[in-house]
Amino acid sequence: MCPCHDAPRRSGLTLVELLLAVSIMTVMAGVLGALATAAHQSAAYSHGHGTATQHARVAIERIAGTVSRATATEGYPGAVVLWEEADGWRFPDTLVVWHPSGPAANPAGPPLMNELVIFCPDPDSPHQLVEVTAPADTRPVPLNETLNDDAWRTEFESVARSSTSRKVVLTNLLRAGALDGSSPRAAVRFECRLSPTSSQWASYQAGTASFNNLHWPQGMYGSQTGVRQVWVRVELQLLPEQAAGRADPHGELAIPFFGSASLYYAMHR
Repeated sequence: MCPCHDAPRRSGLTLVELLLAVSIMTVMAGVLGALATAAHQSAAYSHGHGTATQHARVAIERIAGTVSRATATEGYPGAVVLWEEADGWRFPDTLVVWHPSGPAANPAGPPLMNELVIFCPDPDSPHQLVEVTAPADTRPVPLNETLNDDAWRTEFESVARSSTSRKVVLTNLLRAGALDGSSPRAAVRFECRLSPTSSQWASYQAGTASFNNLHWPQGMYGSQTGVRQVWVRVELQLLPEQAAGRADPHGELAIPFFGSASLYYAMHR
């Protein structure tokens, strides 16, 4: 008989081999767990940014469409930005657009309050950008530079708070932060430029400027008529969906979005 048949056979792992196998399995489980966590965080990040991008696209397109279809006259340019100063900072966070649902009640102006569309942060919830209309309010409104006095800014804030106003939430992902313990302010900014400007047009009407020398966009003017441009710029800072409502004082989580719209209308000699 062969002597090799008499050698003892192993029936299992030694303690060292078992500990080594457990260690390898522990490392593999840790690696797989880390990969799963990273994949989950990446998916959440992508979803959050995708949602914020969708919110921004809808809000900016809504604003741009309203501006481009606005009504305007020589004295009332169709869109005005309201701003407020606080702690030495200016906050141009409210856009007012003359956008009647049908023919304007006063074609030559002034517009009525129920013909205006207001885009602003919700006074009661600064993380929300809202579109506000006041269908029952028939007061005339000076839709020009005089709109920026304290009385009218306060009036528009009260319209935005009123239970009789119609309010549409465009996004609830606005970044909001406080300055030196003050109330949170939304990170939204509007800018409106006229070409020719109101001061240039006033100079022409006063006889101190030539009609042909006004700043007509792209030189669009003739012997009796020029085309005025109202250009509105929009800047929003939105938070990813999973960070909505979270404090972000330094803008580390916020995503900036930009948009613009233009309105053109005739000005006559």
